[in-house]
Amino acid sequence: MTETVEISSESIKSLADLINQLGLKDWLSLVALFFSAIVAVLIGQFLQDRKEKRNREYQNKFSIFSTILGLRHSRAGNENFVIAINQIPIVFHKNEKVLKKLDRFIKTHVDPISPTEKVIENLNSDLNDLVLEVAKDLGYSNIDNNVMKSFYYPAWSFYRHQSDLIYNELYSLEKFHDLEAARQKNKKSNDPKD
Repeated sequence: MTETVEISSESIKSLADLINQLGLKDWLSLVALFFSAIVAVLIGQFLQDRKEKRNREYQNKFSIFSTILGLRHSRAGNENFVIAINQIPIVFHKNEKVLKKLDRFIKTHVDPISPTEKVIENLNSDLNDLVLEVAKDLGYSNIDNNVMKSFYYPAWSFYRHQSDLIYNELYSLEKFHDLEAARQKNKKSNDPKD
């Protein structure tokens, strides 16, 4: 065991001699080697973070695009369509063209449910313009204008949607009396005359 200690102390002495023999050029090389490794790691992390951010932005944009494109037949009758439209100002905040098309779409489509025929007949509709501008932002610059003209919307889907609307309307009418009674009761309890 003492031999190991002697070898270790000799190693330490030879390392100390080596350090004493290093010149300025050698020290600068060691410092450069150390800092270049740190800089390489930092640059790599920066590039990775930037790539992840771009990927996340693209996925958010594509999600909105695919939702609008997939639900264009039902439009305002579908909550997911409305949510996607309302996310555009945040997700596409850097694209003025998309924001202008969105503004025009919102101003001209204030009706609760636009008829499907309106989309089919009006190829140059504001929704079509909006979808095509979003597609350009995503890099799909050569999409045919006819993309909005054709879609799959089976009759059962239409009837199911109408059935849901009727059910919601009947349910709200059924609960109207209960809601009105609760409102009257709340109004009486808040009345200062009592």
